[in-house]
Amino acid sequence: MSQRVNRIAFINPNGELVTISPDGSDRRTLTCGDLYFQFPAWSPDGRRVAAVGGAPDRAGVFVFEEAAGDNLLLTPPRAIYESDRDAPIYVFWSPDSRHLSFITNRTEERSLGLHIASVAEASRSTFGQTTTRLVATGRPCFWDWSADGKRILLHTGLPSEDNAQLKFIDPFNPASGHASIARPGLFQAPGIARSGRFWAFGQVDRAGELHLVVDGRSSNNRMLVPHHGVAAMNWSPTRDQLAYISPTEPVRTYYGPLRILDATTGKVTLLTDDIVLAFFWSPDGRHIAYFTLANIAEHVRYNILPNPDAAARGGGFWNRAEVESEREAGPEESEEERTLWFNLWVVDLEQDEHRLITTFEPAETFVNHFLPFFDQYALSHRIWSPDSDAIVLPIAKHDQGEARTVVYVVPMLRRGGPPRPIAEGSMAFWSQC
Repeated sequence: MSQRVNRIAFINPNGELVTISPDGSDRRTLTCGDLYFQFPAWSPDGRRVAAVGGAPDRAGVFVFEEAAGDNLLLTPPRAIYESDRDAPIYVFWSPDSRHLSFITNRTEERSLGLHIASVAEASRSTFGQTTTRLVATGRPCFWDWSADGKRILLHTGLPSEDNAQLKFIDPFNPASGHASIARPGLFQAPGIARSGRFWAFGQVDRAGELHLVVDGRSSNNRMLVPHHGVAAMNWSPTRDQLAYISPTEPVRTYYGPLRILDATTGKVTLLTDDIVLAFFWSPDGRHIAYFTLANIAEHVRYNILPNPDAAARGGGFWNRAEVESEREAGPEESEEERTLWFNLWVVDLEQDEHRLITTFEPAETFVNHFLPFFDQYALSHRIWSPDSDAIVLPIAKHDQGEARTVVYVVPMLRRGGPPRPIAEGSMAFWSQC
């Protein structure tokens, strides 16, 4: 049984990895030196935190023991992987907390590589590093682990490419070989239901029609739901229910109404017809937190918000230089016009009740790096508390003309009080237990 952790990991303004209690106490800085860390990911058992660390001459994947006590007594980080050429950009723990999957940017091949590494093997190694296995390549690259950790549902390539694939692989025996189960459509991360009975993805048929597909172990379980644009989906952590968003028009984004598909009955329920930017299931499966724009002007929606399809063309994760180049080439806008404000909502699925929790200005990293791939990050990086009563958010603040990012804990219950700041930093994620 997992130990009780209930801590938040984030990156401070110096690029250091820090963990903290939800009330802002017991701060522990886990890193120091010349590496700048990004997107910390808690192991499901709460014992470790993995993060990508980078410097001008190298980058790697590092694992930290999240132990109590004096910072000086903390176990030094272990380098699961390091390279001066193929930099890692994203990490995703296996369900049993024994392995890390991560992708690297294979610059020379203009591709991404999916790797698997044993954390236990690294802990036994004299030098801390372990042998990693390259199990797949493709651009972009999205995947989900099965709950038992024995399979990965992998999506690589774009719909327009002949080598695009959607298939199950054995992460520990990739040479076993599996055929693609469908021609991938306009979607990013596939998903496997917690029960293992169903899986979901997007496909395009020979006529060019787009469908959200829920498939299963029985041939009678297959369901096809037509959709426009890009579909973004995630399974409930407790039921065979798939939440998804897609636009109402054939545009190349996934922003749109939020719906739930019940895989056992085939029923589709509209939760909100607002333009939802991203959503996240609570761990208990009762609530969904979702984000909408507070300033809904068309130029803001289409010119400022990241386009997930453009991000996919850039390699599967956001290319900051390309974004800035595109913006500089576009029409000039005032700073006020470029400022985004999000509404955070929560829907209680049992009561069919929606509540506006807060309106806030999101941090730049949240908008430009996390939001375009929220469906993948929702599988590996949790913003909900283990008790399903709060979420953690990086919020932009402006003090006397100086911009900074502050980590806030936002209560989701009626009597939880207002959002409360706990530290200055970004890329904040909650432990899973």
